[in-house]
Amino acid sequence: MDLEGPDGHRYFIALQEDVYRPSDDTLLLAKAVQAEVRAGDRFLEVGCGAGFVSLVAARAGAGVTCTDANPHAVGLARHNARQNRLAVTAVETDLLAGLAGPFDVVAFNPPYLPTAPGDYVPGPLNLAFDGGADGNAVVLRFATQLASLRPLPRCVLVVHSSLSDPAPLREAMAGLGYGNDVALDEAHTFERLTVQRFRSG
Repeated sequence: MDLEGPDGHRYFIALQEDVYRPSDDTLLLAKAVQAEVRAGDRFLEVGCGAGFVSLVAARAGAGVTCTDANPHAVGLARHNARQNRLAVTAVETDLLAGLAGPFDVVAFNPPYLPTAPGDYVPGPLNLAFDGGADGNAVVLRFATQLASLRPLPRCVLVVHSSLSDPAPLREAMAGLGYGNDVALDEAHTFERLTVQRFRSG
């Protein structure tokens, strides 16, 4: 798959059936990352999938770490980094578990779909879609784990869908001292996607 980034560069992205395919939400997050990341930043992508957002950050000059709980995604992100000749460290872990940082910018395209037991996707791909009953189960665990990073990142970018309520995440991040605004907003047929931006201080 040949995919144009928000920087105008074309990236070669290999795909794998058990890994989330870069989609509208991926491209929206990549655009927000491109606008936020500075050369020399320490960047973390949580739930990297095929690694496209991490590649955009690496090309912008950031030192990049990415994580995924799906081992197929971790392997694919490493492969795509090699194919694009970019330095990315990919780690298999649950969200941020075991990471100490520091990171300047953290980006997360979480599984945000409200998901009933009958809606599960077979296999490891379910990790990319299953947001729990209200769509917020995973993103709130992310906020809890984020609190262990010291110092806290200056900016956290999180994709949100209008199919779930953003208030619980905003409240959790406010408890860590973050202010909130919307970095990007995009309408689609069945939902509105935003990138929620959280800044410390």
